[in-house]
Amino acid sequence: MKLKLGYNRVLVIGLIMGVAASAAQAFFQVIPPVADGISFLGHPAGLLNWIVNNLFGTDLAITKAFIVYPPLTVIGVFIGSFVAAARNKELRLRPGPVRKKVSAGILGFLVANFGLLWGACPIRTALLVSYGSVLATIALASIVIGVILAGVYMQSSAKRGISQ
Repeated sequence: MKLKLGYNRVLVIGLIMGVAASAAQAFFQVIPPVADGISFLGHPAGLLNWIVNNLFGTDLAITKAFIVYPPLTVIGVFIGSFVAAARNKELRLRPGPVRKKVSAGILGFLVANFGLLWGACPIRTALLVSYGSVLATIALASIVIGVILAGVYMQSSAKRGISQ
């Protein structure tokens, strides 16, 4: 038996699952566990906090899922992508296109810190908006505005032939 799922069926199944999950939470007090997916801002921070806590005996905040073992997902993704690139003969170490190293460092620092300040990925932010969170609405609007501004900037830089 072949299962064919068209776009409409997937949409209907997604809607049914969403409504069922909402109804389970609303009427049966079902509380799902806190999701801690792959995060390239939160997991490195959790890894650093875990290392500092274990080396120096501090009490920095760590997600409950990572009390015993640290979040090694980012290291695993890095190693996995390195091995996959080497195996497929696509591994080339070369300098990046950024000419102004200081501005790249400052912008990367700002992106990481604003991400840690909010503490949520864009998907979780959108989910929190659907739950009616005002702060998440502001954060999602900021993400959208930032993506649009970055796209406009990159497009104008490409037209001028500038690579930073």
